[in-house]
Amino acid sequence: MSKTDSNNMVNFDFSGKTVMITGGSSGIGFATAQQFLKSGADVIVLSRNPERNFQKEEGLFTYAVDLNDSKAVNQTFQKIKEIHPYIDIAINAAAGETGLGKGIQEFSEEDFDTTINVNLKGLWLSMKYQIEKMLEHPERNCSIINISSVNGLGGVENGSLYAATKAAVLALTKSAALELASSNIAVNAVVPGAFDTELLKKAMLSQVNGEEGKLESVKEQYKKHIPKNRLGEPHEIASLILFLASGASDYFTGHSFVIDGGMSSRYR
Repeated sequence: MSKTDSNNMVNFDFSGKTVMITGGSSGIGFATAQQFLKSGADVIVLSRNPERNFQKEEGLFTYAVDLNDSKAVNQTFQKIKEIHPYIDIAINAAAGETGLGKGIQEFSEEDFDTTINVNLKGLWLSMKYQIEKMLEHPERNCSIINISSVNGLGGVENGSLYAATKAAVLALTKSAALELASSNIAVNAVVPGAFDTELLKKAMLSQVNGEEGKLESVKEQYKKHIPKNRLGEPHEIASLILFLASGASDYFTGHSFVIDGGMSSRYR
């Protein structure tokens, strides 16, 4: 399934595999989709605006869907079933920047519902259909990888709702892994720290009332908490995800893989 090139980079071969990525049109999801396409996989991208960063290319299939809308998700998965016989790998990366920038008492009920829907309900709905499809083909080794956050490893000042949803993603991942351990499906989570994505930029701006001129100073404050002294790049997470989706990691299930430049090492 893999080989090493002259730069000592491992390149995986996913020819004949079908990969589904929710939230695959930006950030970590987009970087992951690109790497899977380069590795020969067919890639299904689900998001509200799936074509914004993609050009048409062989092996890429895009579906516009609001992952919080159960009716729309059901209809989309029915379409996918008709076109794609298998889902071998699922990456659930869809998330929003809601649930940040306020104290617990300052959030509204609407803030709560929106954050739960965007970061948790949509992921659960996706997993529900992914698992059903994967179990139809027990002869194929399958993998589900959910994207959480280091904010889900503990409490976060002025980010309680976001942190709560990301902690819930970890619990959902481990529960699914236990339920499916004797099946053909492995379930793991990737736990990113601060990565240079549009989502992080929005989160940073929420801390300075949207003032773009203060963005660089916020980035510098983040870097002070990261031993590597830099933000991560989305392709670095994508490389981890490809490894976890490959045959080289068949014995892993129920794990949470932290990738944060050492940021959380002081606390866990």
